Amino acid sequence: MNTEEVGIDMTLENPGGQARDTEYVSRSYWPLHLRFAAAGSVVVLVGMMLIGWWVGSKIEHSFTRNSAISTALYMESFIAPLAQELASKDVVSPETSRALHALARQPHLRERVPLIKLWKEDGLVAFSTDPDLIGQRFEPEETLKAAWRGELTSRFSSAGDGEHADEEFGDLPILEVYNPIHSVFDPPAIIAVAEFYEDATQLQNDLFDARLRSWLIVAGVSMGMFALLFSIVYQGSQLIEQQRSDLEKRVNQILQVSLQNELLRRRIQAASARASELNERYLRRISAELHDGPAQSVAFASLRINSLAQGESAAGQEATRIKSALDEALGDIRNICRGLSLPELESSNLEEVVTRAARAHEKRTNQQIDLVIVGKPDREYDHPARICVFRFLQETLNNASRHANAEGIRVLCIFDQDQCTITVSDTGPGFSVDDPGQAFGLGLRGLRERIESHGGSFHINSAPGRGTTIRMTIDAKENGDAK
Repeated sequence: MNTEEVGIDMTLENPGGQARDTEYVSRSYWPLHLRFAAAGSVVVLVGMMLIGWWVGSKIEHSFTRNSAISTALYMESFIAPLAQELASKDVVSPETSRALHALARQPHLRERVPLIKLWKEDGLVAFSTDPDLIGQRFEPEETLKAAWRGELTSRFSSAGDGEHADEEFGDLPILEVYNPIHSVFDPPAIIAVAEFYEDATQLQNDLFDARLRSWLIVAGVSMGMFALLFSIVYQGSQLIEQQRSDLEKRVNQILQVSLQNELLRRRIQAASARASELNERYLRRISAELHDGPAQSVAFASLRINSLAQGESAAGQEATRIKSALDEALGDIRNICRGLSLPELESSNLEEVVTRAARAHEKRTNQQIDLVIVGKPDREYDHPARICVFRFLQETLNNASRHANAEGIRVLCIFDQDQCTITVSDTGPGFSVDDPGQAFGLGLRGLRERIESHGGSFHINSAPGRGTTIRMTIDAKENGDAK
C-alpha cells in the first residue's frame, strides 16, 4: 500500500503580517494492480474450485459408468442364461446355484468380482455367492429400484450397512453395479436384477490420477489467465499512476497560481480599504473646510446684506434677492458638508450603521422610509465594510428621493450567517438598465466599484414604470484579514 503525504503551502501574506498556515493532506491507497491482484485472486480461486469440482464430478461419473457398463456386459453374458428361471421362481434352483457358484469361483472372475447377487423386485435375494443372504428380504434402495426400471446404475459403497452387514471385503473399495436381467422369451420384461460387487481399487487409482490431472490443468489455465490479465492491469496501473502524478503536479501548479491570485485579491481589498478610509478623511477635511470657510463667509455676507434689504427701494429689493440666493447657497453648502462627513462608525455594528443611515436620510429630507432588518450580525464587519454600507444607503436613498419622488422607499437588511444583504427599492418611474447612461451614473458606478473592491456584489433591477431595486451583498471579515 502506498502512503503519500502532500504538503500545500497556504500562506497568504496580508498586510496584518499573519502567521504562515500550511495544510497537509495525507492520502493512502492501493495501486490498481494490487487491488486487482487481491480481488482477482479470490475470484480466480473460487472459480477454479468450482470448475475443478464440476470437472472432477463429471470424471467420476464417467469413470464409474464406463466401468459399470463393461462389468455388466461381461457378467451378463454368463449370468443372464442361468437366471432365466427367475421369470417364474423367487429363488434359483440348486443346480443353477451350483453353476453360478462355479462361475463365481473362477480365478479371473473371483479377483475382479468378489460378490454376486440376484434380486427380485420386492427386495428378495434370489441368489448370492454368500449363502447366508439367499432368501432374505431387504428394503429396496433407490439404485435397485432404478435398475428395475431398466436403468444400469452404479455407486461406490462400503461394507457393513444394510444387506452388506455380513459381507467382508476388508479395506477394499467397492463399486456396486446393478444390471437388469431381461427375459429371453419376452425381451422387454425384467425378470431379475444382478448386483455385482467389483473391486474398485484400480478404478479409484485411475480416478485419483484423472482428478489430479484435471485439477492441475484447471489450476494452470486459471493461473495463466490471471497472470495475463494481471500483466495488462499492471501496465494500465503504471500508466494511471504516471498520469495521476502528472495531474497532481498540474493541480499543484494551478493551486499555487490560485493562491497567488488570492494573495493579490486580498492585497487589492486591503489597498481598497485603505483608500476608502483615506478618501473619507479627505472628505471630512473638505467638509470641515467648507463649513469653516465658505459657509461662514456666505453666512456673514447674508447677515450684512440683511440690513440693506429692509427698504422698499429697488436697491432693497435687489438686496433681498441676493440674500435669498446666499441663504440657498449656504443651505447647499451645509448639505454638502453633511453628505461629505460621516458619523462616528468605529463603535457601531452594521445593524446600527444601517439604522443610522436610514434615520439620517429621514431627518434630512423629511421623507418616511420603511426599514426592515432581519436577523442579527453573527460576526464583526470591519470599518471599511461599515463605510461601504453607509455610502451605499446614502447614495441609493438620495437617488430614490431625487428620481422616484420618495414613492414607496423601502430598505430591507438581511443578516444570514457571515453575510449581509441590503436591498433598497422604490415604486417610482424606474429606468432602463440597458441604457448605461441611466443605469450606471457616476454615483452608482462608484458604488459598484467600492462594493466589489470589498469582495461584495452589486445588482440593479429596474424597468420603466416598474420601480427600481438596488441590492448589495457583503461578507463579514475573515480571520486574519486586515482591518
